[in-house]
Amino acid sequence: MMWVYIGIALVFSAAILWYFFSPQRGAHTSVSGNTQSIEVDVHGGYSPSLIHAQAGTPLTITFDRQEAGECTSHVIFADLGIDAHLPGHRKTSVNLPALPAGDYPFACGMNMVHGMLRVTGSADVQLQKAESDVHVADSQERDAEIRALKKKFIVGALFTIPVSFIAMFGMIWGHSWPQWVMNPWLQAVLITPVMAYTGWDIHRIGWNAILHRAPEMNALITVGTTAAYLFSALATIAPQILPEGSRDVYFDTVGVVLTLVILGSLLESRARAGTGDAIAALMRLKPDTAVSISEKELQDGSWKLPTAGTQIAMNAVQSGTLLKVPGGHTVPTDGRILRGLAHVDESMITGESRPVERTEGDPLTGGTLVLDAPLAMEVTATGKDTVLSQIVQLVSSAQASKAPVQALADKVARIFVPVVFLIALWTFTAWLSFGPQPQLTYALTTAVTVLIIACPCALGLATPLSVTAGIGIGAKNGILVASAEALESARHIGTVVFDKTGTITEGKAEVLSVSDGTVTYADDPIKPTSRAAIAQLKALGIQTIMLSGDKAETAASVAKEAGIDTVIAEVKPAGKAYWISQIQKQVSEESHHTSSRENQLVAMVGDGINDAPALAQADLGFAMGTGTDIAMKSADVTLMTGDLAGVARMIRLSRATMRNIHENLGFAFVYNIVGLVVATGLLYPLTGWLLSPMIAGAAMALSSVSLVVNANRLRSVRIDSRVDAPTTAQDQLIPEHSEPRVILGTAQNIPDNTHLSTHDTHRSTHDHEGENMFNFLKKKPAAAATSNPAAEHVLTDPICGMTVTTDARSYEYDGKIYHFCSDHCLATFKENPKQYVK
Repeated sequence: MMWVYIGIALVFSAAILWYFFSPQRGAHTSVSGNTQSIEVDVHGGYSPSLIHAQAGTPLTITFDRQEAGECTSHVIFADLGIDAHLPGHRKTSVNLPALPAGDYPFACGMNMVHGMLRVTGSADVQLQKAESDVHVADSQERDAEIRALKKKFIVGALFTIPVSFIAMFGMIWGHSWPQWVMNPWLQAVLITPVMAYTGWDIHRIGWNAILHRAPEMNALITVGTTAAYLFSALATIAPQILPEGSRDVYFDTVGVVLTLVILGSLLESRARAGTGDAIAALMRLKPDTAVSISEKELQDGSWKLPTAGTQIAMNAVQSGTLLKVPGGHTVPTDGRILRGLAHVDESMITGESRPVERTEGDPLTGGTLVLDAPLAMEVTATGKDTVLSQIVQLVSSAQASKAPVQALADKVARIFVPVVFLIALWTFTAWLSFGPQPQLTYALTTAVTVLIIACPCALGLATPLSVTAGIGIGAKNGILVASAEALESARHIGTVVFDKTGTITEGKAEVLSVSDGTVTYADDPIKPTSRAAIAQLKALGIQTIMLSGDKAETAASVAKEAGIDTVIAEVKPAGKAYWISQIQKQVSEESHHTSSRENQLVAMVGDGINDAPALAQADLGFAMGTGTDIAMKSADVTLMTGDLAGVARMIRLSRATMRNIHENLGFAFVYNIVGLVVATGLLYPLTGWLLSPMIAGAAMALSSVSLVVNANRLRSVRIDSRVDAPTTAQDQLIPEHSEPRVILGTAQNIPDNTHLSTHDTHRSTHDHEGENMFNFLKKKPAAAATSNPAAEHVLTDPICGMTVTTDARSYEYDGKIYHFCSDHCLATFKENPKQYVK
């Protein structure tokens, strides 16, 4: 019989591979005039799951969602930045722009149900991120789902607990129970409602997913529990058909697994609300009404009276409408102050906790809170044109995008369920062929356990949950991240290039001269936070460079005050992108020589129109929220407050998010690999271990919950430095007497005739080290303030014990020159040298 079993298994294996991996035909869109359209049923999967569309023609996909629940409540087109909400039992249209030829995958919000939009043909169009209406599932919708899950769980628990109790004590006490208690018909009567009611949605979605050839977690649970239920029913109705030792029933397993899966879904639904609450919080900032005032009320001052004005709906507000915002109320939309003076809490937009004073002529941003006095304003933007709407759209688009690290998990997830089916099939075959008696019992138990313990959810959710949480945290801190790729990449930033005017400085200086495209400013003070922000970057081991159109002496002075390592002076506005490319080349060479792939990305921080090409050229572009729209559209990250400390915060956020993602991915892979190995019984010959299907169900249910809980830990992460204000302690991070290296960018044509020379503001001779830009990216040896050239150099960092070179940061103490691996160690030593000197 062994060869018969193996032959049957081979046939079934070929059928599984053909069914799930053979090419699908898909469906073609209907073209009418200048548009095309198609309808997709959402019912445990997408039907059709493959859509053929024409390039260059706008497309409308109508999703007819014939189910409820969390899984398919969103459809995400990651390449297009679209996250569309699909209400249950309704049709929802998603409008896509004209697309170039290519494949555009889409998936449900939990990344378990997948589809593909295949665009063919030739068209002269560029891929652009589409705008979609951002909708956050309201509390009623989520509460209704939680209530339904609670009801299913209670029913499941009430009917399953007695059966589990009987089965457990039956194994312990054997026939001591009365015969009617041990009767399998009683277990069948109790568990059938669990199978039919508690597990209804699981079975419906699971079988539909199999029919759509896109199996996911529900498909595995459905096949496993259905097999156990049908075998138990057969053993109850016609036990004589089965071998003598294989007539045990598994009704308790069916009940426990389905009830635990519903419990896991309930816990997950509650926990998932936290990862996406950033958009919900932003959406709640939009009021439903506003108070309109007349021109007469504005002119005679009566607008200040509590009874003045008329309450109107927000859809009646237009650009130019005059509004009153009482103290303690939310600004309804973007505008300009016409009358009044008040403090405004802008923390919900910028992340800055301190209120700012706003008066006549100042801009107001919708969603901010007027604190202590009424203001009269003129509306300048409404609807999608407001800052708040653009932030919501940007955050939503970023959360819908995919981080590159997710690619491996997606590839594994797409083949995961069919592979698990194959593993279960061959596990059944192996135990039936080679296992001990009763072989059929062992074969069925291990196969069902394999199906139940596998969790594709864990693989699918590992990255999206952390990305959603991370981007939301950034938004709450005034850091708008344009994509998941930017969030992932920021941790590898090793060099940050700053524009000077308006970025490091206030940008409020007097223009002294304009000579050959070079502008010279005087009395342009640096921002109060710039020095501390750059010190934070240095503490993270990041090189800092400043681009400036100023003369060398002026640029060097600003760079020294801010603590910048290197300044490239006399750069024409059109030359910024060129210099970014040159820096990238040198960083690439350095990483090649050192065989290092860490910290090799170059970031650019700017705020003006002339910074846009440089922001686009940089590996990551940071735009100041106080700057121009063009700069922000060219950037990967927007800092809403204009505080340079946001760059270091972004890097910390990236590192924390990627740590969280790696933890989730590690857990998902380890859980599934170890779980499947134990479930198949591979360890049984050595240890005698076999996993109960009930234990497998509990582990599977809690696995995805664990990922959600871990992703929610990001909400408590600190992305600020330990010293946030520009205090003396912060200043200690900047080496004393630190002179920036100055490089002159010629005013000749770029790039062909560009050459480099360095300019030392304290020497008349040229430092030819600067002829090779590779050199200026290296750490400049810190000047050791010593009059004793014969002083002993200590090349072991007294703080951390690391071996360093004479090029490292240095500090003279008690006749010796100590060298340090980082600014942090240097600052720690300075606080109490005696403590660290042996």
